[in-house]
Amino acid sequence: MESPSSIINENMSIHEILTAHPHLISLFREYGLGKFEQQEILEKLGPLLKLKTPLTMLGINREMFIDALNESIEKEGRSSDFTLAENPERQKDLTLLALLPCGLKMPFSRAFDAFSLEYNEKHGNSLKYLLEGNVNHELSYYQYIDSVESFDELPDVIISSDINSFYHAPFREHFLVKEGFVDLLPEKINADFENIDFDDTDRQFTMLSANLLVLVSIDEQLAGKPTIESWKDIMRPEFKNDVVMRGQAEFFCNGVLLPFYSMFGNEGVAELARSVRTGVHPSEMVKMIDSGKPDVASLYIMPYFFAQKVKNKERISIRIPKEGAIVSPVQMLVKKTAQEKVSEVTDFLCSTEFGQLCADAYFPSVNPEVKNVTSHIKDLYWLGWEFLKKNDVGRLKKDIEKIFMKVFRETGGFV
Repeated sequence: MESPSSIINENMSIHEILTAHPHLISLFREYGLGKFEQQEILEKLGPLLKLKTPLTMLGINREMFIDALNESIEKEGRSSDFTLAENPERQKDLTLLALLPCGLKMPFSRAFDAFSLEYNEKHGNSLKYLLEGNVNHELSYYQYIDSVESFDELPDVIISSDINSFYHAPFREHFLVKEGFVDLLPEKINADFENIDFDDTDRQFTMLSANLLVLVSIDEQLAGKPTIESWKDIMRPEFKNDVVMRGQAEFFCNGVLLPFYSMFGNEGVAELARSVRTGVHPSEMVKMIDSGKPDVASLYIMPYFFAQKVKNKERISIRIPKEGAIVSPVQMLVKKTAQEKVSEVTDFLCSTEFGQLCADAYFPSVNPEVKNVTSHIKDLYWLGWEFLKKNDVGRLKKDIEKIFMKVFRETGGFV
């Protein structure tokens, strides 16, 4: 079997790659290269473009993207035979659906692929699963979830990232109030999470890990500007159009916007919008910082995983404002009716081995036996279960988005 590293390389043309492996379009879409889904563009432009060209133009981390492509090819045929964006209704056939943060997807895929091989040998190829990146599903799959009404339409196990549609009113009404899921968290969770009440008070969500959002500054560009101690400080007039966060044309990261609303209200959302210059994928933020160009922004709200990817760390500070690193959750839903059937799968996902895998990728684990490499980050900001349950989160997101986008456009922000 050809090794993954030799399947796709940066000198291959887009047309060559997508013609041989059409299922890879879902990954292209996740990284902002969805235009090649259009056959006309693929036929006209695809043969002329080597893969490295659009990756360089968009500031996408080449190694990470090519690894993702090769990993997808390597496991094709071993898991599901569909993509979630195109066939969300087929999720009901899955034992496991996992929508993961970018930095966690690759190590998760390797570990779970190995687990699934042993499981299927033991149980006769009965484990069907789909592992995809969480990016962009806010605009596709999660909208579909708002319309699902029956437990039969859901996989047995769902892992997801961020504050998504599983916290929205329709999902709460159709599923959570019926207490159809089981929380598999241990009684005592990792000490790193003890102070933020991370475990679900209603015992529906099993919290697995967290994507920690921090503030990265290019220090030489902060001369003469206010000291940054709080998240509120980046909303000062001196930082107008000087902040970058994850976003695209009509969508900015709810993992940032909801906490800013919780901390500072609608006024804080508007002030943040004045400060934000643009929205990009975190891999592009790393590219901006490492470019050394004087005209890039000074401040970046990004996952701790990506902050570790910056090459010239002497130029930057990874800052934890006094409110704490923002906790974007990685959570699991397990159907009560399938609990016994999927026990081997969930035992693996709740194991110390899996928790350490997350931790080593800079995604701290709730498992109390795991040594998190992020333990030095003492202050964490978690929205909290009271906030999530007293608010209509789906409606609130839309209201926040309107405020943010209006001010963002008026004050010179661009994507």
